[in-house]
Amino acid sequence: MWRPRALGRVIAERTLKLERPRRRSTVVHVKFGCPVRAPRPERGDPWWCPVQISGLGQRRLEKVPGEDSLQALILALEFACRILPVEAERAGAHLQWLGERENLVFANTFMSGMLARNLENCITGLANAVDVLENVRSGRAAKPLARRLRALIASGGHSADPRRVKPSNRDLQPTAANAMTRRRG
Repeated sequence: MWRPRALGRVIAERTLKLERPRRRSTVVHVKFGCPVRAPRPERGDPWWCPVQISGLGQRRLEKVPGEDSLQALILALEFACRILPVEAERAGAHLQWLGERENLVFANTFMSGMLARNLENCITGLANAVDVLENVRSGRAAKPLARRLRALIASGGHSADPRRVKPSNRDLQPTAANAMTRRRG
């Protein structure tokens, strides 16, 4: 069966810190090649995603198969997640990226966590605003605004312009603030 012999075009890479007790830290490089298939694939031939690991023993090239290019890439990423800590442990060391030791490839960075919380806060605030607009008699402008905000909430905030999202009349997830407003009204 055909397999790639070289890394090919690099589509992603990561540099990790290898730390050993009482020794100076060194660098480990992980590079992911573009998923490829045999030049003349036969039915059932897999896609391959090459992975090159250097700085952790002898440089090596692994070839990770998948049913299609996306699966090969995802499996290559998972392969790196699993093999890197094992190889570091064999070397009497541990690897680290941005202070993270557990998730070297799919690390939850501080910024991504902060952005997720900000988006959640934004959506919750919009839900509360819709509740107020729908329950207060504030004129004709309130109802269309409430429909546009409801559409933005329903889309999870995935719209550059809320007017382009179709209005939704589905119920909002109840929040503590909404429940208090409804009890008073």
